[in-house]
Amino acid sequence: MMWVVWRQQRSIVVAFLAAAVVFALWLTITGQHEQSLWSQFLAAPCKGGFGVTSSESHFCQGLQSAIYASSHMDDVATIIGTIFAPLLGLILGVNAVAREIEQKTNRLAWTQSGSRSKWLASKYLTSVATIAVISAPLCLVLSWWVRASHDGARITPKVFPVSGLVEISYGAFCFVLAVAVGLVIRRAGWSLAVCIILFGALFFSFADQVRPHLVTPSVTSQQGSGIEVGSSSGFYSPSGAPSNSWFFYQGYEPVTTKGVPIQALLQKPTDAMYSCENKRLQESYCAHHLHLRFIEVYVADSRFWSLQLLEGGFYLGLAALLAGLSFLGIRRIKA
Repeated sequence: MMWVVWRQQRSIVVAFLAAAVVFALWLTITGQHEQSLWSQFLAAPCKGGFGVTSSESHFCQGLQSAIYASSHMDDVATIIGTIFAPLLGLILGVNAVAREIEQKTNRLAWTQSGSRSKWLASKYLTSVATIAVISAPLCLVLSWWVRASHDGARITPKVFPVSGLVEISYGAFCFVLAVAVGLVIRRAGWSLAVCIILFGALFFSFADQVRPHLVTPSVTSQQGSGIEVGSSSGFYSPSGAPSNSWFFYQGYEPVTTKGVPIQALLQKPTDAMYSCENKRLQESYCAHHLHLRFIEVYVADSRFWSLQLLEGGFYLGLAALLAGLSFLGIRRIKA
């Protein structure tokens, strides 16, 4: 039965495998080019800035322009990397159940010696293994590309889905989702459309509403508002949030505050601080007079793998639940 499942999805697997190889080659070429430009820009004489002399300034500005030009396709690469495994999972899932039921080819398998549960289990094992085998190497290439291209700190929402291994859990969940929806709708096209909507809603809702609360953020106080040049993923103020952090929000709080304040609690002291500065008083004087300090709330890069494991575990747990429901539901479908 495993061999039959493989033959049914062989063309899909070959197509996605070829696409993964081409995409990985493109990432390697563009990543090496951007890494070379950034290495020059962060080294002397630029050191992430504009140099000292006029000739150095001209050279550094040229490097900045080259970096900007080379990064114009970074967003496209991030989008492709984010949707690759989920799309593979959805197509395999729709092909595994909804298309078979729609074309009534499932009747032959269900009337043979093998049970419906074994039929479904063989599809799960073959397809999930295929998703892992194709996606895992691509995840490693994407993780390297994020660092090489300096497209963003790996823990930030922009590149978090393509910076680790959580992409594999997306793909596995999408496959199970497509199987479950296919058992209900039994039409390949409609099943795929519904699954895209469901996964998109879950993906964006989780990223916006759940992921920021999976780990406890950190707070750091900051003095002054100088700029630190040369960061690989952005420009941060000295003594503020470390580079490569996931920045949440900033503002002024009373010096007696303990713990992590919510953003709403910073509004009143921040307004008071700005009102004081509008009177043309020094920032240091206003902060001392009002007993306030400037803080930044962030999640450090050291929490990256914790977030990856928690989010991946959520999608895999949800996939396991849907798989259990699918095994119960398949017994009630008429052949």
